[in-house]
Amino acid sequence: MTPILPQSAASHARDLSSVSRPRRFAAWQRQHLQWLAAALILPLGMTLTAYGVVEFGPQTQANVSVVSETLATPVLSTQAETISPRSHLEVIRSGDTIGRVLARMGVVDSQLQQFIKSDETARKLFELSPGRILHASSNAVGDVSQLSYVTNNGEEVQIVREGNYLSASSGPVSTQTQTVMKSGRINSSFFAATDAADIPDAITQQLIDLFASRVDFHHTLQKGDQFSVIYETEVHQGSMIKPGRIIAAQFINKGNVHEAMWFADGKGGGDYYALDGSSLKQGFISTPVKFSRISSGFAMRFHPVLFTWKQHRGVDYAAPTGTEVQATADGVITRLATDAGYGNFIEIKHDGKYSTLYAHLSAFAKGLKEGQTVSQGQVIGAVGQTGRVTGPHLHYEFKINGEQVDPLTVALPQGKKLSVPELQAFAPLARSMKRQLSLAGQVELAQLE
Repeated sequence: MTPILPQSAASHARDLSSVSRPRRFAAWQRQHLQWLAAALILPLGMTLTAYGVVEFGPQTQANVSVVSETLATPVLSTQAETISPRSHLEVIRSGDTIGRVLARMGVVDSQLQQFIKSDETARKLFELSPGRILHASSNAVGDVSQLSYVTNNGEEVQIVREGNYLSASSGPVSTQTQTVMKSGRINSSFFAATDAADIPDAITQQLIDLFASRVDFHHTLQKGDQFSVIYETEVHQGSMIKPGRIIAAQFINKGNVHEAMWFADGKGGGDYYALDGSSLKQGFISTPVKFSRISSGFAMRFHPVLFTWKQHRGVDYAAPTGTEVQATADGVITRLATDAGYGNFIEIKHDGKYSTLYAHLSAFAKGLKEGQTVSQGQVIGAVGQTGRVTGPHLHYEFKINGEQVDPLTVALPQGKKLSVPELQAFAPLARSMKRQLSLAGQVELAQLE
């Protein structure tokens, strides 16, 4: 009996008749199984409907091609020198050693530390100063490739690694001059106030020297006294190398205002003057030795070596051997010699009719010679006991027209006065400095408030 097929199935059967019998039978078998599966899931009592499954579209085969390419394997190096260097900047702290600073940087380089101990130039790194900066470049394992540090005197020390070899060099750094303005107010002591204002010690000492003849820094300072200072400083890469000269300063002590300004003479020198043009500098400072006591004055005395009464035509200042001796005024060295009585001595000729003599020195300042110009306060030698003496002291003589006089009682000459043309150049500069000092004081007061 010929089976009755649904229309779609019959059509499909006609299509199959055009192919071979085995293929026709396989196709029909697949269709038959699909109908049977559909019939099994129909609920009972429903009309039987046959479904045909038709695949639409042309049947094409995907062509897959395989492309092979040989890639170079990257070379992984463990050599420290192939790793990018790391840069470190570390500010030196109080009590720091070079080893401690390197440890904070993460630099662990035993060869470097041994080199610093053994090399004369590198050993300068043992003298670190707080506030200075140590710069180092190293690789990931802590080996330093380059290290540099600038010392207090403006000398840069560099250590460089080439392979396994370390070398050290040093030389002056290039600096720029900057002008700094600072102010302060005394609450406990002058030095505490300058520290709080971050004023270098060298500038603090210049302030004392500048106003010493007008302000008693040991006895008359009081709470509330104010000061302002404008000074030069040498800077390298943003860091101060060394302070320079005070340009202008103001000190208010017990309500009294004292001001000073540096004025160049156009010949490479200069001096400090009050802002009205009067000289701040005394013709002679009172003592050639800062820390001493008078052991013998200008008078008759029994000579401790000759054992006879004799006029002592000078003043003796007792001080330990090596204590610095300073010139009491600007002048020119006329004699630098040694004899049996004076021992090592220096004589200086000053403007006009004045001269001074310094005897029994243990040493002369390096580089001094006859005919050389020296300035007031310049160190010219050191206290000793050469010549006819029994102990270390400085014998100091003050002469007018070649005659010894008592330096403790004679009326000392005043400092140099400005000429009329110099006063004309000085006046506008003084007005500018006065405005700047006033501004500095106002800034300090604003900060306190």
